[in-house]
Amino acid sequence: MKYAFVCLLLTLTFLVKAEVGEIPHQDLKHIKYLFEELVNSHDFSYTVFGSKPMSLADFSVEVPPNLPLRRWIRSKYLMYRRRSGLKAWYKHRDKFDLKDFIFLDEERDWLPCLVLVLISKKNMLRILHEHESIFAKELGASFTPESFLAKLEKRELSMATATNKSQRLIGIILGYGVRNATLFQERYDTMKAIWKREKENLPEDTALTKKIADIEAQCGDFSELDADAIIHPLYFLADVSHPETIALQKKYEQERQQIISLRKKHNFMDLVLERLCSHSS
Repeated sequence: MKYAFVCLLLTLTFLVKAEVGEIPHQDLKHIKYLFEELVNSHDFSYTVFGSKPMSLADFSVEVPPNLPLRRWIRSKYLMYRRRSGLKAWYKHRDKFDLKDFIFLDEERDWLPCLVLVLISKKNMLRILHEHESIFAKELGASFTPESFLAKLEKRELSMATATNKSQRLIGIILGYGVRNATLFQERYDTMKAIWKREKENLPEDTALTKKIADIEAQCGDFSELDADAIIHPLYFLADVSHPETIALQKKYEQERQQIISLRKKHNFMDLVLERLCSHSS
C-alpha cells in the first residue's frame, strides 16, 4: 500500500495548472486557507490523499451569539477568513479542473449552515458498487452508482436530496463502514422517537429506553481524540469490536501516517491543490 501511495504522488503533475497560476496572489492565499482549514479541522486529507470516498464539513460563516468578548473577537476573525476563502473560491473555482474529485461547495439544504462536501470519484464509485444493493433498497431499483455520481457532479441533486438524508447511506459513503453506519441510523431513529415523546409530554417508553441503552453499549470511539495531532485521527461512533471496524482502523491509521509525512513538507497546501487538480489514471 505504501508503494502504491508513493507511486500516486510521483504521478502527480506537481505544478498547479496554468489557470490556477493566474489567480491573484491574495485570492490564492485565501483559497489555500479555506482548504487548510478543511484539512486541519476536518478530515479532507483522507479524501484528497487516501481511500476515504467523501468528507464533509459544516461551515458556518456567522459568529455565534452571546460569546464572551475574547471568544467573540476570535470567532469574528475566523468567520472573516472563512468568508474571504469562500469568496475567493467562488470567484476562481472554474480555474480548478477537478478531474478526480467533486467539490460540492453550496450545500444548503442539509444543516442550518453551509456544508462543504469533497468526493473522490474513484473511491465513491468503488464503495457504491460494493454496497449497491443497500443503496438500491433505500433509493429505488433505478439506482446505479454512475447515475448517482453524475447527478451530484452536474449539481442536479444535492447530497441531502440524493441520499434522502439517510444517516446510514451518508455514513457508508463517508467511509465509516456498513456496521457503524447502520448502528448510527438505529441510534438516530431511536433518539428521534424519544425526543418526539418528550416534546409531546408523553410518559417514558421503557422499550425505547432499553433500545437506546443497548445501542449505546455497542458504541465506542473509532479513535482516541488527539487535539495536538498533526493530522487528526478519524473520529466517529463505532462498534470497535466489529471486524469491519478493526480493518478500517488499520487502513486509516496507515493512511494517516503517510499523510503526516506529507503534512511536514513546507509546501503541503500546494500539494493539496496539485492533487485536486491532477488526474490519476
